[in-house]
Formats: sequence, C-alpha cells, structure tokens
Amino acid sequence: MSKPKKLSFVNGKRVFVDHDSRAEEFRSYNQDRWRYQKELMQFYNSKPWRTLSKQVLNESYYVCCICGGDATVADHVVHVRVDWERRLDKDNIQPLCDSCHAIKTKKEKIN
Repeated sequence: MSKPKKLSFVNGKRVFVDHDSRAEEFRSYNQDRWRYQKELMQFYNSKPWRTLSKQVLNESYYVCCICGGDATVADHVVHVRVDWERRLDKDNIQPLCDSCHAIKTKKEKIN
C-alpha cells in the first residue's frame, strides 16, 4: 500500500509529495537554524518582529507585492544577515506569497 500524497511547492513548482517527506526536511532545517543562527531565530520569534510583520501584511491587505496573489510572508528586502540594523525598518519589509518568497530565497542562496 502506498503512502498518501499531498500537493506541495518544491522549488516554486507544484508537485505531489509524501505526507511526511517535507516535514522531515523542515525539521532538520529548523534544528540547524536554531543551532547555528540562534540570534536570528530569536529575532523572528520576538514580539516586535511579529507585530511589525503583521502590520505590513495588514497594510498591504495581504496582497503579494510581486504577483498580486495572497501574501502570507513579511519578507526583508535586504536580508537581516546583510544589514542587521534594518531588521525592524518598515521600508525594508515587503509582503510576499509563499511561491514568490521561495523564488526570492532561492535566488539569494545562489548569489
């Protein structure tokens, strides 16, 4: 008997994956982030960031600034690893949908 599949985004494309395959990938990814990027993870879990990101999404009516789809992520234009001082600068935050955020993140990893 085969495992049930679910529709997911992988590298910006819709594909069917096993229900547990992506969970394992993200579990190890998040464990590495907590281990090696503790200050960054503490920031993203802080009340000031959660408040500001929700404010940016609300003010944009949850519309992605790239494709016009449903924004679910408040993204830093200039990543906090590049300029830590701009981490709470509202002008440095943009609303993105999951697929546009995945594409932007992939481009940042390549550069």
